[in-house]
Amino acid sequence: MQLDYTHVLNHPRELVWNAMLDPDVMSRMIPGIEKFEQTAPDQYSVVAMLGVPTVKGTYTGKVQISDKDEPSSYRIRGEGRGAPGWVKGDVLMTLTAVDAGTTKVAAKAKADIGGTIAGVGQRMMEGVGKAMAREFFESLDRELQGKKQKVSAFRFSVRVFFAMVRNAVKRIFRGRAAGEVT
Repeated sequence: MQLDYTHVLNHPRELVWNAMLDPDVMSRMIPGIEKFEQTAPDQYSVVAMLGVPTVKGTYTGKVQISDKDEPSSYRIRGEGRGAPGWVKGDVLMTLTAVDAGTTKVAAKAKADIGGTIAGVGQRMMEGVGKAMAREFFESLDRELQGKKQKVSAFRFSVRVFFAMVRNAVKRIFRGRAAGEVT
């Protein structure tokens, strides 16, 4: 699975850089994180409760930050395993100053997924990935505004579920509008 996501934040690039690499901030911004503990410089042990209504589980794994080019880019590599399956991913984060107070962050991700969770289908997993990216950046924006708020796995799962239902309904009605029989 591949995912590209871009988000513009109304905050200076150095402030965004520092927040995105702060383990305490990361533990609040990533949906479902129960533990985000530093084990060595730029290496972390992670426990996350993730999933959508059809496939949920607790994953344990590790995350490593590498290829830092402050304050322009860095790479996050991670892997995790849980009862629903496994995931291994790599994300290149690129921060571009739009002006003195605005930063564009681009995330280019690749992930391999296996086990039961892979059986839910590529389209669904891409939707979950985009929802997680959107939640991450919205949480980062709140964090930079001084609103420290942990992202709950339950609320995130509910939002993803309703977004999937909404998108399915849209596809059905688009098909009917185009004269398709469903």
